[in-house]
Amino acid sequence: MAEIKATMVFARADGKNATISVPDADPAVTETQMNATMDAILTRNVFAPDHSELVKKVSGKLISTTTNDFEMTV
Repeated sequence: MAEIKATMVFARADGKNATISVPDADPAVTETQMNATMDAILTRNVFAPDHSELVKKVSGKLISTTTNDFEMTV
């Protein structure tokens, strides 16, 4: 089973980074859509981890993890 997660990393006003992860992301998300989403997060200014505002985009990724489960026999 493959799982897709969107990960967005932002620089904070205090110089640290903050990561927002979205589980079960659409695997068809494009670079343009990721940038637009991150721009909207910055514009709306609704996240302030540890009371420090997000100030710029650092990176955006779609991470695909494939898990193979095996049945255990006894």
